[in-house]
Amino acid sequence: MSQTSTTDIEQTVRRFVAEQLRIGVEEVDVDTDLRSLQRFDSIHALQIVLEIEQHYDIEVEDRIVFETNTVREFAAAIAKVIAEVGAEPLS
Repeated sequence: MSQTSTTDIEQTVRRFVAEQLRIGVEEVDVDTDLRSLQRFDSIHALQIVLEIEQHYDIEVEDRIVFETNTVREFAAAIAKVIAEVGAEPLS
């Protein structure tokens, strides 16, 4: 079983954020405050969590997306969950 890198997770989170907000992935930098992105709100945040859960087949506490500010911080929290359960992407 290969190990999912934090960089891979960051790229996945960037893609899901961009898809949810209907913006280009290049507009979602790993250090940009998610709340500064136009249209980012709690509904989009929870949808991103759902997509992450489905992609990695994990359960993520919703609060994680609200307790982190940037893609980098969110991805690090996701990486921790993945490491704890030994998950791999499903898609």
